[in-house]
Amino acid sequence: MISTVKELLFSVTTHTLNGRVRGGLIMLLFPLCLEAQTWNEDFQNQPFNLRYGSQSPTRIADNRVRDFAVGHVGHAWNEGSYHAIGTSPDSRELAAYIGGLRHIGRVDLQGHLRYRHVSDDRQAWQTALWNFTDNPLAICDSIPGEATTETFDMNATAAYSFNERLRGALQIGISTGSRADQNDPRPRTRTSLIPINAGIDYDLSDAWTLGATVGVQPFSSNVDYTNVQQSASNFYFIMKGMGDYQKRTTADYTSYHRDYKGMTYRGALSAQWKPSDGRWSDFLEVGFATANEDARDGSTAYEYKGGDYDQTVLSLHDRLQWQASERSLHNITIQASLTNGKGTWYDQKRETDTEHGNIQYYRVLGSSTIQKTSLLNAALAYQWDLLREGQRDLYAGATIGYKNIIRKHFLGGAIPKQNIAVASIDLKAGKHFAIRQTTLLAQLEGGYSLPLTDDYADGSPYSGSDNISADYTRRIFEYETGANARVAALVDASRPVGRNLTVGLHANFATRLYLGNEEYWQGFDGHSYTTTEIGAYLKF
Repeated sequence: MISTVKELLFSVTTHTLNGRVRGGLIMLLFPLCLEAQTWNEDFQNQPFNLRYGSQSPTRIADNRVRDFAVGHVGHAWNEGSYHAIGTSPDSRELAAYIGGLRHIGRVDLQGHLRYRHVSDDRQAWQTALWNFTDNPLAICDSIPGEATTETFDMNATAAYSFNERLRGALQIGISTGSRADQNDPRPRTRTSLIPINAGIDYDLSDAWTLGATVGVQPFSSNVDYTNVQQSASNFYFIMKGMGDYQKRTTADYTSYHRDYKGMTYRGALSAQWKPSDGRWSDFLEVGFATANEDARDGSTAYEYKGGDYDQTVLSLHDRLQWQASERSLHNITIQASLTNGKGTWYDQKRETDTEHGNIQYYRVLGSSTIQKTSLLNAALAYQWDLLREGQRDLYAGATIGYKNIIRKHFLGGAIPKQNIAVASIDLKAGKHFAIRQTTLLAQLEGGYSLPLTDDYADGSPYSGSDNISADYTRRIFEYETGANARVAALVDASRPVGRNLTVGLHANFATRLYLGNEEYWQGFDGHSYTTTEIGAYLKF
């Protein structure tokens, strides 16, 4: 019966997607909100699968757990004043998930369906959904509102072993999301992503494996602003970066429309050394990606270029594993990425076509680079697992991180520059307890971030009442550079109720506390941001 249900799950996943994308398989798009939840199969596979962090979908063929299915529902609360400027200080989330793994002969399958509903209270300065976070060319408003976001994503991955040496895999994903705010000016955002990823691995010998991955990801998003109360005058901010902007008023534009179109191309090469009779092994992957997001405003009546954003990413991932004994497993991971982004702005003039019914349009006078961004992320992580009967019993880990952000804004002869460097450390430990037929997992996490460099500059050429530095740019900078501490705890209890059926409950708590000195923006002192989640799951 259980086997039949698993096969039905993957049949439904693939059949449903074929109605949307012909021949489709789905890619996993979103990480789970908190790590080490036993209802997610990566808790069993991540420590043992050397290639678990790989970009290649062929990694699922190396999973230790290859037949797994789960259904999950969860509810989360997010509260607090110490948050990013576009985040709500009070939000509620409901999520439902079903997915799993299946191994059939030479084929390994992975798939999921997920739905999320988020209600945000007092949210402002954020209308984008899944845009690149470092894209400065945003459209937003400063009016806090009651926003509702709904997202749906599907996933299926298929890996096939052609022979003992050659393996291939394919992922195709689809994710759709919608966000709406019921306060004037009222933004409505709709976004879709369709990532496609293909990989291949070849065993040169018993120890060495080489791999390659290629992928694309089309991106589409549109934002519609509407106004119900015509007598009120509000503003849309057409951002250029670092506080520099153009302003639109609801008096001039009772509605406003923006389209984002983008494409990502990526590739990666990997090498794995894993002797069949050795305790040491290593996996190395080097990746490259190039992407663009172009913004176009207006409608059939006129078009206004909201700016083009281009991005390149170089990434490195290396994982060294040492099987010290049958009970002890050690993993050391190095990850680094360098992201360079460039925003192009178009100087435009509003004109009237008197020969064709006084149609308003924008004439492009020229284009230039408005902002360049460089983002370096690096992390060194160590994880130790103590095993009992081949399963994780006690585990602990530490991660040391470093982040450097450099932004240069171009304002004629002046080039304001922001330079941010932050170091962080995170610690984690967990233990399983057997209480009769119930398995209890308890996990604690803690972390601290410290700014090393915080050179501030404002790219806004405005002054007086038009200067939003105090409310926007400085707040973003203080959030990025402020020292903070983090604490998290997780409790998970599961119990078998049949031969192949397990039910479970979990509760998660995480809080981030501001410890900075409010050098650039006042409002975070003594404040925190807390996430609480409860959930139930069924594994079969």
